[in-house]
Amino acid sequence: MTHNDKAKVLVTGATGMQGGAATRALLRAGHPVTAFVRDPSSDPAQALARQGVALATGHMDDLASLEAAGAGHDAVFSMQMPGVDPADPGAEQRQARNIATAAKRVGVTQIVHTSVSATGWRSQHPDIAKDIHPGMKTYWDEKEAAEDAIRQAGLEHWTIFKPAFYMENFLSPRRDFMFPELPQGKLVTAASPQAVMALISADDFGAAVAAAVADPEKFHEAEIELAGDALTHTEIADTLSKAVGREITAVFVSREEQEQRLGAPTADSQIWNDRVGYPARPHHAARYGLTTTTFEQWAAQQDWCLPAA
Repeated sequence: MTHNDKAKVLVTGATGMQGGAATRALLRAGHPVTAFVRDPSSDPAQALARQGVALATGHMDDLASLEAAGAGHDAVFSMQMPGVDPADPGAEQRQARNIATAAKRVGVTQIVHTSVSATGWRSQHPDIAKDIHPGMKTYWDEKEAAEDAIRQAGLEHWTIFKPAFYMENFLSPRRDFMFPELPQGKLVTAASPQAVMALISADDFGAAVAAAVADPEKFHEAEIELAGDALTHTEIADTLSKAVGREITAVFVSREEQEQRLGAPTADSQIWNDRVGYPARPHHAARYGLTTTTFEQWAAQQDWCLPAA
């Protein structure tokens, strides 16, 4: 611990959305933060440095660099990109295992890992699981194996957060490929009108990470589904309409049409949300004293720069 009894935290993925949210929340709570980056001279890394974040250079496939970065830290935030690159099978679970192994070797006592809501769903829905696209199978295989790597690492304290669909996906740049017609007033999906989407804000996710770091005992072996709201696409469109100040309409299309427009992975994920969906709900977070933001609250706080229809 540092002189002010605040855990010193190494954050992987700090230049991305989840790691960035965790970094901001940890800094607000007074924790010294080190970002593990590949290129310390990059603009995102330098932006972190200007906020008072220390930079450690390395790669998650390089165990020695992870050990060097983790030395002297109390906790590690573990985040990997989804392991769906056919040229690098097993990357996500391998990197999670490397992070945990390095942490254990250098005396880090806590790891906080981010996964995704619904891991393990295939055991409850074997009929749906047998029909999923190979890329989607790989996605869930990797997420579940990465979680296992964290559970089995032998650290004194570990926590797994399972965030649902990020509210930030409705903002640029993510909306540009997930909901490209949003500027034209259309929220297009292959899900049905009845399908409910569980939603979480990045700031709420970051706050959850900071809470776990502040109280390792309370969050030890906790696997927490994270959502602040759960809405149909029509309700999402109505909420966006109110926030943006003009009409946004939910448009429901076939899987085939959505595949032609946005590709098979996007179409399949929307159909999956219809048939299975993220189980995360606000009460899961509330059970641990974590407060969450509704979609309406979040949307009202955003600077909506949608071009005129």
